[in-house]
Amino acid sequence: MDDVEFFIKEDEKTIEFRSASRLGHSDLGVNRRRMEKIRSEFHAGA
Repeated sequence: MDDVEFFIKEDEKTIEFRSASRLGHSDLGVNRRRMEKIRSEFHAGA
């Protein structure tokens, strides 16, 4: 299970985000890949 947080700065037209695993210390890069996918989908839709 993971926690994902988004902070939308409308005035700066930016989105800050983070993803962290609730279980253990390493997720073997899963969170990074997930967030990169979300980032690429935002850019594709822009």
